[in-house]
Order: sequence, then structure tokens, then C-alpha cells
Amino acid sequence: MDWTPAPRRPTAIRREQNLALVSAVISGGVIAAGLILLLVARVNPETADGVRAAATDIVAPVWSVVRAPIDGAAKLGGEFSDYFGAVSRAEQLEAELDKANARLRAARTGQRELQQLKRLMAVREPTRTVVATTRIAAATAGSVARTAMLAVGGGDGITRDMPVIGAEGLVGRTLEVGRFSARVLLITDPLSRVPVIVERTGQAGLATGRNLPTLLLADRIGPDVPLVVGDRIVTSGDGGVYPPGVPVGVVVDPRSDGPIIRPAASPLGGGFVTVEKAWLPIPDTSPKGPVFDAPVPVEARTRGAPPPRLRDAEAPAQ
Repeated sequence: MDWTPAPRRPTAIRREQNLALVSAVISGGVIAAGLILLLVARVNPETADGVRAAATDIVAPVWSVVRAPIDGAAKLGGEFSDYFGAVSRAEQLEAELDKANARLRAARTGQRELQQLKRLMAVREPTRTVVATTRIAAATAGSVARTAMLAVGGGDGITRDMPVIGAEGLVGRTLEVGRFSARVLLITDPLSRVPVIVERTGQAGLATGRNLPTLLLADRIGPDVPLVVGDRIVTSGDGGVYPPGVPVGVVVDPRSDGPIIRPAASPLGGGFVTVEKAWLPIPDTSPKGPVFDAPVPVEARTRGAPPPRLRDAEAPAQ
């Protein structure tokens, strides 16, 4: 059998030659136009700018028509991707919402039970009283002390050892009080000692300042559970100055020799702070107390010794 290919027709050969010639002419024209534009731009930049603007006006509509199907396909693919992504994200959010609602219901149940027990046992708790709300006028970060100044003082009811609390958490306590200003000892000061508790583990300790932007959790007692990064530290209410539950910071370095805490609130930034009364003021037991003289136990009295003397204002009428 003869497997040699059949000779091509002259018409097909002529067509290919014509297409090659047209392609060469178009390519040559484009190259020539580019060279002319380059030469014109060198000689007369203003004319070149006009030519480029005219070419852009001509090419832009044509290019937009050519790009329309491609842009439409890309947009359609993006919409399909966004749809399926939104569906999966919505399912994930619904699952998280169900878990959050379950935790909220459990917390509300526990809160109601706690309130019922408190009413049943007639528990009396101190109340938090806001004395003044103001801005921090200035803050210092010296090598010895870290303090801040408030634009309120004794004339506004401010006294020494009042907690200063910001929107994010504890800032410090009042240290020196003037008539129209007060100085605040920040929790980052080396002299600051804040009784705190770890929310997750229930461990108690002291958040001590160390003249750095961070705090040190010292004297930790309670369950022997290691801390983790992100553990929230809040005030415990011990000592009576700071109310319980105020955010102090979060653990950023849970090392065993002394976890490092990043404070929740910063004295810088111009935010508002509230100055509150001490949560549990220490009662006055001095001999000039408001009701009685210092009590004397019965076992300590000698024969014939008079009973504890009432204040003159409280003595019964004769």
C-alpha cells in the first residue's frame, strides 16, 4: 500500500501564506507604531501624551468587552466560594452559639441558686460605692515609683487607700490626697501588693509590682495546678481595700518560680477611672471608738473592777 501523504491543494497553501503575511504586517505595524510613539515622546512629550490618551480611549472599550466574560466567570466562581464558605462558617457559629447558650443557662441557674442560698442564710455583703469618676491627669514611670495623678481630691470625698478602677481593670489605689488632686500608687509600683485569685484554678496569691510593665504573682497558695498562658487574674477581696472580681491581668509567662502577669488596665491613654470607697473598711478599735471603749474580756477582769465604760453619749439616763 502507498502510505505517502496526499499532496496539499494549492488553495490551502495560498491561505497559509496569506495568514503569515497578514501576521507579519500586523506585527511590523505594531512595532513601527511603538517606535514612532517612542520617537515622538522623545521629541514632543505633549503630543505623545495626547496620542497615548487617544489610544487608551480606543483600546479601553474593546478591552472591557474582551474582559467581560473572564470577569464574569471569576465573579461567579467567587460567589460560589463565598456561598459554600458562608454555609460552613454559619454551621460553625451555630455550634459555638449552642455551646455558649448552654454555658449561659448553667451560669444563670448557678446564680439563681446562689442568690437563693444567700437570702436563706441572710448573708450580708459589703456594697461598692463610687466616690468620683475622673480622668488620669498624668502618669509617671520612674526608676523608684510608678504613680499617677487624679484631678480630684479631698474636696470630692477622696481619702487614702481607695481603689482606682478603669474600664479594663484595676489601676491602683490612692496614696496621697490633696484638696484638689490625689496621687495613685499604680499596681506596677514595687510597693504595690494586690490580693488576687486565679479564676480557673482558684489559687490565691499576691500580684506584686516590680517597676516593669508586668506584674509578678507571688505567694501562690491553693491547688497544685500549673498555670497556663491566658489565665485571668482578678482581685480576691482579701484585705478589704479592693473589691473582689476586678480584673487585674492575664498570665503571659506561667513559669513555676513566679508567673508573669500582663496588667489588664493601663494608666496611659486618657480613659476614665472610678475611685471607690474601700470595699471592707477596717473597723475602728481605738480607745476613742464611736460606741464603746476597748472591750475587756470577762476572764481578764479582776475582782471589783468596773465593767467596760459606755461613752457619755451612749450612757443610759439616770
